[in-house]
Amino acid sequence: MKKRLNGFLTLLLVLVVQIAFAQERTITGTVVGENGLPLLGVNVLVKGTEVGTQTDFDGMYKIEASQGDVLVFSFIGMERTEKTVGAENIINVTMVPDAQSLQEVIVVGYGEQTRKSLTTAVAKVDGEQIKSIATPTISGALQGSANGLQVNQNSGAPGGGFSVRVRGASSISGSNEPLYVVDGVPILSGSIGENDFFGGQNNDVLANINFSDIESIQVLKDASSAAIYGARGANGVVLITTKRGKAGKTSVEINSYAGFQEPINKYELFTAGQYYEFGDRAFESAFGVPGMLSKGMILGENILEREGAASLEDLYAMDFGDNYIDAVYRNSAVLVRQTDVTISGGSDRARFYTNFTDFNQEGAIKSQLFKRRSLSFNANFKANEKLDLDAGVSITQSFNRRVNGDNNIYGVLSTAVLERPGEDLFNEDGTYNTSSFIFSNPLQNALVDKSTSENLRIFSNLGLRYEIYKDLSFYSKASLERLDYNELVFNPATTRRGQGSNGYSYKGVYQINRWNVTNTLNYSKDVGNFDFTGLLGFSFEGTNTETTQVDGNQIPAGLELPGNAAVPTTAYNAIDENKLFSYFGRAGVSYLDKIFFEGTLRADASSVFGAGQQIGYFPAVSGAYIISDEDFFKNKTLTNWKLRASWGQTGNSTGLGNYGSRGLAYVRSYEGNPGLGVGQLAAPDLSWETTTQVNVGTDITLFDRIDLTYDYYVKTTDDLLLSRPLRNSSGFTSVAANVGKVENRGHEISLNARIFQGDFNWTTQFQAAYNKNEILSLEKDAAGEFIPIDRGFATRLAVGQSLSAFYGLQADGIYREGDDIPEALAARGIGPGDVKYIDINGDGNINANDRTFIGNALPKWTGNFRNTFRWNNFDLSANLQFEYDKDIYNNSLGFAGASGSYLFNKFASQLDYYTEDNQDATLPAPRYGSRQSYNNQDSDRFIEDASYVRLKEVVLGYTLNPEINGTPISLRIYIGGDNLWTETDYTGLDPEVNAFGSDNAARGTDFFTQGLNKVYKVGVNLKF
Repeated sequence: MKKRLNGFLTLLLVLVVQIAFAQERTITGTVVGENGLPLLGVNVLVKGTEVGTQTDFDGMYKIEASQGDVLVFSFIGMERTEKTVGAENIINVTMVPDAQSLQEVIVVGYGEQTRKSLTTAVAKVDGEQIKSIATPTISGALQGSANGLQVNQNSGAPGGGFSVRVRGASSISGSNEPLYVVDGVPILSGSIGENDFFGGQNNDVLANINFSDIESIQVLKDASSAAIYGARGANGVVLITTKRGKAGKTSVEINSYAGFQEPINKYELFTAGQYYEFGDRAFESAFGVPGMLSKGMILGENILEREGAASLEDLYAMDFGDNYIDAVYRNSAVLVRQTDVTISGGSDRARFYTNFTDFNQEGAIKSQLFKRRSLSFNANFKANEKLDLDAGVSITQSFNRRVNGDNNIYGVLSTAVLERPGEDLFNEDGTYNTSSFIFSNPLQNALVDKSTSENLRIFSNLGLRYEIYKDLSFYSKASLERLDYNELVFNPATTRRGQGSNGYSYKGVYQINRWNVTNTLNYSKDVGNFDFTGLLGFSFEGTNTETTQVDGNQIPAGLELPGNAAVPTTAYNAIDENKLFSYFGRAGVSYLDKIFFEGTLRADASSVFGAGQQIGYFPAVSGAYIISDEDFFKNKTLTNWKLRASWGQTGNSTGLGNYGSRGLAYVRSYEGNPGLGVGQLAAPDLSWETTTQVNVGTDITLFDRIDLTYDYYVKTTDDLLLSRPLRNSSGFTSVAANVGKVENRGHEISLNARIFQGDFNWTTQFQAAYNKNEILSLEKDAAGEFIPIDRGFATRLAVGQSLSAFYGLQADGIYREGDDIPEALAARGIGPGDVKYIDINGDGNINANDRTFIGNALPKWTGNFRNTFRWNNFDLSANLQFEYDKDIYNNSLGFAGASGSYLFNKFASQLDYYTEDNQDATLPAPRYGSRQSYNNQDSDRFIEDASYVRLKEVVLGYTLNPEINGTPISLRIYIGGDNLWTETDYTGLDPEVNAFGSDNAARGTDFFTQGLNKVYKVGVNLKF
């Protein structure tokens, strides 16, 4: 108490002294904008002190100051203003917009525009916002950052692939991933190599992009902004701008974080006793004999005797053997770390930027590991007043060690769940136990089977800009991208997977070269009240891919490569290429900097199509009107109002392949003699899938501190590239054709608010996007009916449904004693404890004709809610990400659920199954044979709500600003976490997963797919 009193008296003395020497008085005034409207929340500070206040709703302020003091007025989006206190007591201020803020640069295709002049739908993400997220891929860093961009991590495996959708999915056979462009050059993306072993863990080429180098990211969402990329812009475009050096003293930045991970969820399973009780009940329901599984009548081993149980009831209460789930997960800290060092600087004539990054991430499952090292260098050189040069090179080397994945009887998680419990993973002599398991030893699958990949990626570019005269410049850029990908899969003869072949080895080598040359003329001219801009360009791009694949059986002990196989089985080598020639142009005009029009046209000529169909044209138009700049518009609340509208067309040919339109001959063997045979029918009339999109939107600013953006779009894709069925007499089952139509329509709303400014700073961002996906047309049969397409486990593509609709039976609980069971079902043995399916067609039976649509994997709503707080040297940011109104097909329940086979272990959640003593159960009774198959049909019993809200990232930091030998230093220390909290009703490991990876149609299916991890991290950021 004394200390508090002393402090108060000291403060009071200081105030008295100040009053005595500085005769303070009250200064009042009003702060308005250029339009004369009052500004709310302007910071007013006495320079050199901590005395300050803010303006109220009427723009008025009141502050104590002395003659000679300087008042500093500051406000986001306005130029800082200073006023010296004289004899007057009233100081009114008119603040003018900050030119830099108004002219915020937005990167667009082959150029830049200001935020004010933008007529299209573009989302921007700053590199600083994502650089500390513990993920190896740029796709993962974008999750929850850009409105209208749905990003899902298909699996929790490190280095694994993501699915990215801009305003929904538009293609069935082609890619739905956006085009990625780095510094104006389209780059390779997607998955490469053989992914059949790994389920949803398909690799991601984008994991080789170091996003520590990223300055900003722009997502082109509507067709008008993406049409400048023509035949590749249908799925949106992600423009990545890398960092460049700045003139001035050389600066060094070191950013390093380290942390550990843990799975968000782990499976909980039946004990060994519960497993045998379930199996015994299944066989007793079929044969009336108790204890058949436990007593060895089925699998040949009497477990009752082996475990020394006095009775079946005693056995059922026991648990024995190893815990497979605990065994395959790492039991020590699962590490993740990254360190990057940046050096940049230069002069007005020459600037440079260089970065080295080392990233290392272990997987939650044993053996999993992803490592990446990258080195990049960017340089800018001003040769003279007219000529500028820029160059860049990045080299990335990565290593990925994966384990057998989901949808695989040798998968680590699938066998850890499904294998019969109660067995030891090791024999007494320390070797792996392979004889006691029905499928394979889960731990051996993780530690002994080998799956590795190594990747070397080199990306280089050189640009030249020449100012022909003041309003016209020429820019030329050439780039070369080289990707070397090597993968090895090795299954020793000691493993269950390798036993049948006495050791199996596969080696794949992929070498991809892509070159690009782009030349553009850029024009800009002010004529009176009009501003004109123009762009003309030509680009040439080629991609060459060489693939070599070799595998073999009977690998001697101690060797791994297929070249050592005693029995080579496959040797494949192919070289293929594609080329794209393009002309493009853009013209824009603005009037009084408030009315804007823009038009774009691109012509693409692609080698993948036949003669007469190789050229496609992709036009677009857009316009904007800033109503708030009109003299008649003065509104204290609505301080900015802009209307936008656009229309455009873009293309997609990724579903065709390099030679999909051509007739091909394959090598055949005829009685031991080589020859050629027709392998593919020609489809010379094939053309691009064409996406037409209409977008209307508005940008609103309230009180100069709340920014609202709204967009409505309709995105229709025609001429889908699909297979058209043929008569068997043709010798082929199908031929490629342009058939089908898909539509996406939706709404996007974004709110950014600067709630508090000053010593305490609080900004918030809320983004939400609604999208409805619908198939409008497919191929028709001879009767004129649309032919549905079945994919995955329970996905059906049909007109009127979404691209990822689930199809199956509808269940209405289970039959209980006294229920009226249809005669046809009773004749099949169906009784109490079996699933009660709804008889859709009313024929008294249950079969495939009773199937209907039972769910949809595509979310209706996606979005995020981000808040950033700053107080003195502290900063805190948190980002909540959500998906709402989507389903997941939990195919894991078809095996580890109550209706699954007795062979498989079950989830602990499945204990409430029907028995004579538990007739109020919610789950069907254990069954064997046809009754088990009946209960286990594809149905909405396996459909679950996969909506979720996730704390995607939270970071708390503190910044120190010391000086060492006169050199200012910034040292920020932070702690944070990723995926720390997830709220969902889904009972699986994670609601994001996709067992079929990036498959366009079979979305939202879980089949023992590895879930995501929580990440806890601590880091430092040092700048000097």
